[in-house]
Amino acid sequence: MIGWLSGTIKTLDPAGAVLLAVGGIGYDVTVSLQTLCKLKQGEAAELSIHTYVREDQLTLFGFSNSDERAIFRKLTSVTGVGARMALNLMGGISTEELIVAIEQADDLTISRTPGIGKKTAQRLILELQGKLGSVPVDGSTTAVSNKADEVRSALTNLGYKPAQIDAALKRVELADFETMFRAALKAMS
Repeated sequence: MIGWLSGTIKTLDPAGAVLLAVGGIGYDVTVSLQTLCKLKQGEAAELSIHTYVREDQLTLFGFSNSDERAIFRKLTSVTGVGARMALNLMGGISTEELIVAIEQADDLTISRTPGIGKKTAQRLILELQGKLGSVPVDGSTTAVSNKADEVRSALTNLGYKPAQIDAALKRVELADFETMFRAALKAMS
């Protein structure tokens, strides 16, 4: 199993796909939008990897640190929550906000993430409440007001011009990172 990769970011896809060049080999790695905004094309990157193997596929999921990978693994242990849904959750709100929402049984915060309904949010709370205390968090809570800066950074990393980004962000309402990111991309197209 692959647990960690260090290399150069060759390509970034707004959908969360990254091509990481490691020792002459290119690895396709799927990342959350929060991890994506920390990466820059052409620069060195280190990713904690979760290797997902099925009969018909091998998929690598990358995270900016091992704490995020641990949360991802806890999320995918919940009945009905697959890898894509876990990444969607991790892209919708910060890791710390997600843990607090689960521990405080705040299904509304969790269900605001696109693709997550109230029943799934309640199942996450039921199965994970009290079990995330052993998972360390880096303490990087990001307020909604700072989401625009994160979106700006992610769009800059994807090669958009500052003027384009500023114009798009003026038309986007403050929300969670993923919602703002997708709305800004839509506004620029």
